[in-house]
Amino acid sequence: MPNMELYRIFIIVADEENITRASEILNISQPAVTKHIKNLENELNTILFNRSHGMQLTKQGKILYEKVASHVKAIDEAEKLFEKNRAINFGTYATMLSKVLNTSIAQFYNENKDAKINAYTDQFNTFFEKFLNYELDAVLIIKKDESEFDTSKIKYIKLGMFDYAIIANNNSTLCGKKVKAKDFKNKIVYVPRGRNIAVCKFIDIMKENNIEVNSIDSVTMEGIVEKNENSIGLANKDYFVDEINQGRVTALDVDFKLPKGEFGIYYHKDNQFPELLKLIRIIKKQFN
Repeated sequence: MPNMELYRIFIIVADEENITRASEILNISQPAVTKHIKNLENELNTILFNRSHGMQLTKQGKILYEKVASHVKAIDEAEKLFEKNRAINFGTYATMLSKVLNTSIAQFYNENKDAKINAYTDQFNTFFEKFLNYELDAVLIIKKDESEFDTSKIKYIKLGMFDYAIIANNNSTLCGKKVKAKDFKNKIVYVPRGRNIAVCKFIDIMKENNIEVNSIDSVTMEGIVEKNENSIGLANKDYFVDEINQGRVTALDVDFKLPKGEFGIYYHKDNQFPELLKLIRIIKKQFN
């Protein structure tokens, strides 16, 4: 079945004759536009654009444009007639979605009967990359190191701070004692995916105590309970409240100060639409 989105992107690039202007219209990054055009060319086994001077259609590109342009534009117009609410593509952590955001999402649907939220959970860096490529409208995550990306077109709303804890398997030899940083020597410490500011500070603590950085293994927090007795992990303490209260894992008593984490919502300044802003307001109210 033809991928209509590829043809839609092809038409816009052909009309604009420029990747930059096309990316602005589509609300996706320039590399993403280029990749989609290449995918279509691969599917059709032909070159659609002469790239030496802007984006000029080749002979084959002109043939394709004449065949599909009117149909693609007609479909776009038809969809607009029936589109009451724009779907929100929202990304966050699986734990955040299931344990925290369910209340906000339920309220949003109660107030916006025809609205739709497509919720995505993935590895930290994966769905933030999707957000930067405009594949997601907004993400609720731990605050990123803003030196890693262009912040000029991105809005960040702080929602709050949280406490980190070092969670251990109940079979760990570190349970039931005052734990010093040096006690992590020769043990594997799991940290959340993505090098946010708080995680970097924790790694610095390890370095200050001559614990090799490679003792920090970047994996998800899931499965700590099933790991061996040396398994410990730096995690948002709120995520493990039930497991701690049920005695399934232990929050270690450490003799050094753990960094706090900050979390919030990122969304694109040039991609603000009513449904998204309503959802953000509801989420902000929940945390306030």
